[in-house]
Formats: sequence, structure tokens, C-alpha cells
Amino acid sequence: MKDVAQSLFVGAVTARRAVALVTVAIALSVGQGFWAQGPLTLEAIALADSGNLSEAETVLNEALSGPESADAMTWYVHAYVLKERFVEEGNQPTSPQRNKALESLRECIRKDPQDRLEDWWRPLLLFLGESYLLDVQVEIRNIAPGQPVVAEQYFMQYAEIQRDLDPEVDTAAEWVLMQQQLGETAMTEAQALEKAGAGPWFELGTHHYTLAAEKNQDQYRSLFNLAVHTYNQGVREFKTAEDDLDAIDAALENASRHWLRASEFLESAITKDDTQAEGFEALAIVSTALLNQDRIEWCKAHIQELEGH
Repeated sequence: MKDVAQSLFVGAVTARRAVALVTVAIALSVGQGFWAQGPLTLEAIALADSGNLSEAETVLNEALSGPESADAMTWYVHAYVLKERFVEEGNQPTSPQRNKALESLRECIRKDPQDRLEDWWRPLLLFLGESYLLDVQVEIRNIAPGQPVVAEQYFMQYAEIQRDLDPEVDTAAEWVLMQQQLGETAMTEAQALEKAGAGPWFELGTHHYTLAAEKNQDQYRSLFNLAVHTYNQGVREFKTAEDDLDAIDAALENASRHWLRASEFLESAITKDDTQAEGFEALAIVSTALLNQDRIEWCKAHIQELEGH
């Protein structure tokens, strides 16, 4: 059976929506009565508008150590300036500017219970959330056996921001999608390694596909890919004995255990969705490896039914 790899999450598009990364401009209507910025905040706005971000941050730090710290707009401007510095420095995932911007933005929201500044803070919060999602995508490709799963850490930040935007939001589908992609990366690496060193990648992929399958989101896909991943490992283990006749019986026994598990995963996937011909086709292939002729015929009958024959 060949590997099944899905192209999920293209770029920064989420399963729930595609949110364009926005560049937030400080379009502050200073003349409107309820803003009433203090002098330090106004000075910082002027500095930021002229591109002097470091100087603006210094002035804002002074403003936040005095009476102007009570002003939600001061916290917003501070968050904006830090976000601009984060962008100016190349959107580095470990940049302290992003975390500080998020802290200041949340303080702005706390000091703005009537949401008068929502038109300012919401786009900025969206931008920060999407920046974490971009980091998730990079770290999905960077996973390795025995290493912390950094993608999960960035996803937690992203999910918290989504809850800031909407307390009722459910990011479960996106979390499952991330776990599926982590499994896909591991499955691809295991296939590339073939006989040498695939074991740790197999375990890693199994871990992430299992996490995805445990959630009530897209379970068919998670179980199907877990089955493919498991079947492939059986094939790899069997191949290790191709040139050693003394070891072939033991290798076949070990491979059969993987193939049996793969068949169980496929049957569970079919239980979740029996309208997918690929599930029956894959089960027929696994059943062939297991010499289960009855199951092969059962799969063929269902495939014909789905094809309208």
C-alpha cells in the first residue's frame, strides 16, 4: 500500500476560516473626547508614525509607569509598537516582542470593558493569533522523535487568542488537523528511512494519529492514516528479513501483528464513514497480506456497491 499524504493547512489557512494577516495602522482620532491621551502616549504615537519604534517603546514604558497606565489606549499603542518591532525583526517565533505585545493588548482589553477600542484591538489580536498559526506550520515540519512538540506549544497560544476573540470558540477541529499533520510528517520520514531507523518515526506518527483519532473530529481520516502508517511499518519490518531466510518467519510474524492492527484501524474508520471506497480498498490490501480471503471478498462487494455496480 502506498503512503497516503494529505495536503492539509495550505499556508496559514485554518479549518474554520481564512483570516488575512492585517497590518494595523495607528489611526487614532485624538480629537474625540473619550480618548484623551496623555502627553507621553501622544509623543509615542508621533514617534511610531515616523518609524522610530525603539524610541516610542521607551516613551511608552515611561507612560505605563505613571498615570497614563490607566488609559486603555496607552496599552493599545504599546501593544501596537511591540507588534511593529516584532514584524521589523522578521517575525521571529522566539521574539519577546510578540509575547509582550499580547500581554499589553490583553491589558488594553481589560481596561476597555465597554469595547470602545474594539476596532483597534481586534485586528491586532487577529494578527498575533495568525502569526502563531504560521509558526505551528513551520514546527509541524520540524518535529523529531524525542524532542518537544513545539507546534503544540504555539497552537496553545493560538487557541488562547481565539478564546480572547470569542469565548465560545471551538478549536478542536484545528487541533485534530494539526495532530494529523504531525502524524503525516512522521509517516513521510519513516517511509524515507525505509529499513534504517524508521522505528522512532513510526512511534511518533502513531502517537499523533492516535491523539487525533481520540477526538470526535474527522475520525475517519485519522484512523485511515493511522492504518496506512501501521501497515507500512509492517512492510518495512518484513523487508528487513528479505535477505535472511533464517529470520523471515519471525519477521513475517512481527509484520503480521502490524497488519492486524492496521485492519482493526481500517474497520474502525469504515464504521465512522462507510461511504469512502478507499477505506474498503485499503482493507482489501491489508486483508491480502493477512491471507484473509473472506474479508477481501467482503471489501470487493462494498466497493462495487459504492461504484453502483
